[in-house]
Amino acid sequence: MGSAILTDLGTEILIPVCAVVGIVFSLFQWFLVSKVKLTPGGGREAGSNSGKNGYSDYLIEEEEGLNDHNVVLKCAEIQSAISEGATSFLFTEYQYVGVFMIALAILIFVFLGSVEGFSTKSRPCTYDSLKLCKPALATAGFSTISFLLGAVTSVVSGFLGMKIATYANARTTLEARKGVGKAFITA
Repeated sequence: MGSAILTDLGTEILIPVCAVVGIVFSLFQWFLVSKVKLTPGGGREAGSNSGKNGYSDYLIEEEEGLNDHNVVLKCAEIQSAISEGATSFLFTEYQYVGVFMIALAILIFVFLGSVEGFSTKSRPCTYDSLKLCKPALATAGFSTISFLLGAVTSVVSGFLGMKIATYANARTTLEARKGVGKAFITA
């Protein structure tokens, strides 16, 4: 056999570190997107000096119609409707996915457990008779739990992804009125 790139300890450290880095990065991205407000005026005052050279961009944005209150309110209304529809869709879909998950979990347990007649005793492994392999019932149980954990993780990831997409949708639309660059940064 070949040598492993990482030791067992290395993988046990690397995987959680990558997960934490991913979560921190997603929180940072959420913070950046949440700076775009779905309220008229975007929370900006007429006298704020946030623009280039110390001058406010408020009057320029007002002249170009970028702070049209009706557009901002309509975007907020549309975003709310899209979010409500997406949530309704996901909960309906998850009812079907739940039935599928349970049915497949039962099949996994039954098929893997029946390999040795739902045995609870360890036996010599077929690939190496000097080693003892776990009983069929243990293999079936752990495989079923692994499948269910993976399926639930996938469902939660899909739900969070949809919530993030609907959260950023209207904000990206509002930023696109100011330029493609700002829209891409928000998206």
